[in-house]
Amino acid sequence: MKRFKNILLASLIVFAVGACSEDYLDTDKIGEQTEGSFYSNDAELIKAANACYAPLWEYHYNWGRTSMNNSSTDDAVDREDLQLREFTFNSGHFLFLYNYRYNYRGILIANKLIQNVEGVDIPGVADKDLQKRVVAEAKYMRAYYYYDLVKMFGDIPLITVPLLKDDLTQTRASADLVFEQIEKDLLEAAADLPTKAEMADIEELGRATKGAAYGLLTKVCMTQASSGYSSQSFYDDSKWADAKKYAEEVFKLGYDLYRGDYNDIFTEAGENGIGSIFEVQFYDSPLDDGAFTNNGNFTTFLNMPWLGAADPYGRYQATYDLYLEFEDDDPRREQSLMNSLTFGEEWSYENSEGETVIPVVNEDLTGFSNYKHYLSRERYFSLGNFRNSPINERIIRLSDIYLVYAEACYHTGDEGTARTYVNYVRDRARQGDATVLPDVTVSGTDLLDAIYHERRVELCGEGHRFHDLVRTGRLEKEVKTDGYKVKAALTKEADGSITVSDSGEPVFKATNLQMPKNLFFPIPQSEVDNTGGVITQNPGY
Repeated sequence: MKRFKNILLASLIVFAVGACSEDYLDTDKIGEQTEGSFYSNDAELIKAANACYAPLWEYHYNWGRTSMNNSSTDDAVDREDLQLREFTFNSGHFLFLYNYRYNYRGILIANKLIQNVEGVDIPGVADKDLQKRVVAEAKYMRAYYYYDLVKMFGDIPLITVPLLKDDLTQTRASADLVFEQIEKDLLEAAADLPTKAEMADIEELGRATKGAAYGLLTKVCMTQASSGYSSQSFYDDSKWADAKKYAEEVFKLGYDLYRGDYNDIFTEAGENGIGSIFEVQFYDSPLDDGAFTNNGNFTTFLNMPWLGAADPYGRYQATYDLYLEFEDDDPRREQSLMNSLTFGEEWSYENSEGETVIPVVNEDLTGFSNYKHYLSRERYFSLGNFRNSPINERIIRLSDIYLVYAEACYHTGDEGTARTYVNYVRDRARQGDATVLPDVTVSGTDLLDAIYHERRVELCGEGHRFHDLVRTGRLEKEVKTDGYKVKAALTKEADGSITVSDSGEPVFKATNLQMPKNLFFPIPQSEVDNTGGVITQNPGY
């Protein structure tokens, strides 16, 4: 369901009935809904469940998700935030604060629903299965937010009930306890969530499903088992077996790899498709289209190439290094990355004098943009508000789970199955052309490298790269020791084709990166300050 009706209203209601216990806050205003009446019937439960997803829509949240997970790696650069690429950021960076704040906002909303609905006899609720479902949705979303936090910041406050005023200052919990809570929530959610097919039957696509719960469990176990975290309290390489187990639960639920053009997956028409396990739902809302208060996907606006004073804004660009990672015959390369000359041609228009104008990408740092966040010129300008993009964010796809499964099989001694699942992804990518993307046949560390390669090209620009580099212990090697090529040279040939070549610029190396400091981002300094240091800072910041 694209819209989740009344989601913002529900969010405001949930926050309006806050946790403080002052007497004047307990007084009901005439005509105002209270917490005691909010969870009182089927319609109110749906609103409450909708509110659990609300932070995912906030533009700073998605902005941070893209910046922190892509622009701090060899996959992308941000022309206005070189601190992330250079690892010179500090604890005052605003995107860290927004990520932290909105994750905890989502946790608060989920905690309120769970406390008021789980196991409670609510006379006005006719559909008891719905009551169980919304609790399961809240547990899924609470797990989602905690997983995002623990990956980014390590040890964090673990809060599972709405806090009273005197309890608001919480210490950081050990990350292994956070992971325990995440797994508990996801297992309980999986038991009561419908499948994606069942959600489709009731026209509720976009909500958490059984497949989303098992898919996230797969990734949660992968994180705990990954050797890049061997120094952390939550590290447990036996979790590879659990990652396999939960992936196999996903495979039972009817998902499949989309067989058409790869880029179709990331279009409006491809939303919630056959290989989609969880997406953040966005839509064009012309009646609510403020620059930063609409229901659109702000990251489209940030990813589209910049045309100078005109929109789109174009903060993010894909690197030449990512372009080179693709095999020369991989169809996904042209369907994942758009070069700047092609973009100019696709955005050409006729001026008032009847002349064809081909726009030039301004401050072009790399020569490439992320084609997965793309709108045609006609569609872009049809929105009215350019920031109101209807394109969903793909969070978990089947190919992601296939590749986690392949990695888990490798680490549990089953190289044959690991190769099979990597090759499933490559077979879909080659689209029936047997002359390209040959099957992976290697063994040992070469096989593990092949899995890493496939994750990078299959999932580029989708918010996986930073975590993949950290958890596999490769961040320092890839972005500091070896470095990466940022910019390509683009040449328009006489036949109209475009040649991509080395620009001659030196390899970029993030010399300020320090391990193990950069295993995690800093806790937002305002959180440390507001608690008088009860919440401590991560080492090195």
